[in-house]
Parts: sequence; structure tokens; C-alpha cells
Amino acid sequence: MMDVRSRGLSLAMFCTAAALSLAACSSAPKVPEAVFETANKAAGLSKLGDGFMAKRQYSAALEYYRQARAASSSVDDIGGVSAESSSEGRALLALESFDEAQAAYEASQDYARMSGEATALSRAQAGLGEVAFARGDIASALERFEEAVAAASTTGAGNKALAVALHDRGVAEAASGKLAEAIADYRAAEASNLKEKRWAELGANRYALASALAAEGKIAEALAQATAALDADKRAESSRSIALDLAACASLSAKAGKKSEAWDYWRRAFDSGMAVNDPKTGRKALAALIALAPELGKDAEGARYATLLGKLDEAESKTPGDDEERRKHRP
Repeated sequence: MMDVRSRGLSLAMFCTAAALSLAACSSAPKVPEAVFETANKAAGLSKLGDGFMAKRQYSAALEYYRQARAASSSVDDIGGVSAESSSEGRALLALESFDEAQAAYEASQDYARMSGEATALSRAQAGLGEVAFARGDIASALERFEEAVAAASTTGAGNKALAVALHDRGVAEAASGKLAEAIADYRAAEASNLKEKRWAELGANRYALASALAAEGKIAEALAQATAALDADKRAESSRSIALDLAACASLSAKAGKKSEAWDYWRRAFDSGMAVNDPKTGRKALAALIALAPELGKDAEGARYATLLGKLDEAESKTPGDDEERRKHRP
């Protein structure tokens, strides 16, 4: 946790200065070193939660985040409570427990205000915006994202929280039909994440930017951004995002009249989607390949893919459906 490390450093420096001032008196007692066992334990628990979030094991992640928050509360680590409450909100939102997610983000916001940490406040406000967006309340989401941008702007242009808030505001703007404003926010977030080499976040920026440009009819520019998103996600090895990037590249290539390239992208999207257990992308790719096959003289391949699609649909009908994996704010 970033705030645990920074607070630990400042306290360690304070204790060192105190020890030096007392050393002048031979009878002065030794100052004990600061202890951060509980704070470090909370940071470790939170990291475990992050690992389960990456694996889409949201209930397990939530349990670790709650343990981390309890540890931070036990030593009155205000910044830690804010961060871990925000993480709880993220897991609850993924579980679609919207009321609980909102309560967690509100708690995070309260503790962020107590701590005076602008980054923590921005993170909580962005989370509240995400809950509103998930509920379909775009106006409230945009208002929250505006607050998140304002809070994060006080901490410097390179701040990750600002890049996240800008991206989120762009999503709400795009949903409101404000494409020019959305594109400006996506580009600002992209510049920050590119400079700091935050590859996964950069992939999300470029994917959203491609979507907005496509909505404006700028297909060539949108395709360039989709391929750039693919590059960033490959650097981050964001497997599930890569499958979606490939599908976007395929769709945009087809719109640009590049049918051979579209075929190759769809084939890669199918392989990638099935490798990460994303049957929706897999079926979408197969349907596109079947449609393209006659135009490219690939009738045999088209027939094979049609048979495969039938088998996938049959298997899907016999097994309980998994919740669709949602990439953050990606259409």
C-alpha cells in the first residue's frame, strides 16, 4: 500500500531525528524503533486480495480486503482504512452488490477526508461514480467523476488517481453523447499512463478512445488506437483484455474494408478468448469468421467454424452460464 510505505518512511525519519537529539545526554533512554507489524500485515492481506481480484475470485478478494481493513482499524491507520474500504467496494461492485459497494466507497470517502489525502479522496469518489454508472445513473456518475478529477488534480498531473478519474469521466461523457470531451479526457489519461508506463491502464485508455473515435466515424484512427491498445495490453500480459482488443481490431478492420486482416484478427480473437474462458468473444469471432469465409474463398474453413460454433452452443446450453467478464468501462 502506497500510503503505508510513505507514512512508515516519515515516521522512521522522525524517530531517527529524535534519537540524535537525545544522544547528547548520556543518561537519555534509547528511543525504540517504530513498529509497523500490523500495517505491514494489512498491506500483505490487501495484496492477496488484489491477486484474487485478478483471478476473478471476487468473494475471496473481498474477504482479504475486509481482514486488511480490520487490521488497519485496529491501529487507527486512517489512510489504510480508506484504501481497503475502496478495495472492498471494488470487489463488491464486481459481485454486483451495488448497495454494499456504495457503502464501502462512502466509508472510504469519509476516511479519506479524515486523512486529508487527496489521492484517497479521488479514489473513493471515482468508486462512487462507478457504482452510479453500473446502476445506469449517468448524470450522478459524471458528477462523482468530476469530483474525483478535481481532488486528484491537486496532487500533480502524473498521479495515477488523476489518470483513472479522467478515464472514468470520459466514459460517462461518452455515454452522455459528449464524444469530443470524452476523447480529450481519454487522451489526457493516455499521456499520463504512457509516461509512467502503466501498460494495463494505457490499454484501457486506448480501447475506450478507439470506441469513441469509431462512434465519430473515424474508422482509420479508431483502428490505430485499437492496435495500440493491443500493444499495451500485451506488454501488461492482460489476457482477457487482449481477447477484446483483437475483436475490436477485427471489427474495425472489416469496417475499413480490410477483410483479410479482419479474418486474421478474428481467428486470433477466437483462440485468445477460448484460452481465457471467454465464450462470448469466442462465439462472436466464430460468427464473424463464418460470415467472412465466402467473401475470402474460405468455404471449407467457414464450414468447420460453423460446426465448431454449433458444438459450443450445445455445450453452453448444457452447463450453467458464467457471469460475463466485464472489462472496466469498456463497451
